[in-house]
Amino acid sequence: MKKLFQILPLLLLLGCMSLFSVTSAFADDESTAENNEINISLSPEETLFDITNMKPGDWAPRTITVKNIGSKDFDYLMQIQNSGDEMLFNELLLEIKAADEELYQDKLADFKSLPIRKLATGNEENLDVTIRFPEHLGNEFQGLHASFDFIFTAEGNDSETETVQEVMVGKIDSSGSPMSGGPRLPDSTTNLVNFMLIGGALGVAGIVLIIIIYYRRLRFVQ
Repeated sequence: MKKLFQILPLLLLLGCMSLFSVTSAFADDESTAENNEINISLSPEETLFDITNMKPGDWAPRTITVKNIGSKDFDYLMQIQNSGDEMLFNELLLEIKAADEELYQDKLADFKSLPIRKLATGNEENLDVTIRFPEHLGNEFQGLHASFDFIFTAEGNDSETETVQEVMVGKIDSSGSPMSGGPRLPDSTTNLVNFMLIGGALGVAGIVLIIIIYYRRLRFVQ
């Protein structure tokens, strides 16, 4: 038992050092991402549309914020790719605006790409995106689902710079039953804080045990 008390502080301190090493690795990864020459950021980060019980005549407006968080200006494109059934996807209507500029207004399935848009480093712009369920669609569209991906591609003006893609999801359900969400991205910020808290707690516990053992030894010596 006495040996266990002697070894335990060392184990706690080693665990603390390991956690701080992991924390440091997370910080390095985030720093690397921030220093990328071409780095596009989207808000919301994962899902733009997740609509249940959409009916003929309904519409859903959303806003995508596109940010240039890299160190160089870039040009970006927005495209849409169907990832589900085609029947409802082929009938939905799509509207895209940037400020007062209308960029697209037609069927979702007919959308190919936005014209190339330029975004300087440190800047951002909002795209107002609206999906409409046409009023004339009948009962045959009840219970259908549509799934599609918004694909953003950023590329620098220099041909040697990299190309970066970000994907955002759209899901429409006309049956009224909730749709299951897709896999969520890991929240690295939350993980980082948790690692720091656990590491700090282990470090404090190790120091307290060392102090307790030290004073016990002094008492035995006396």
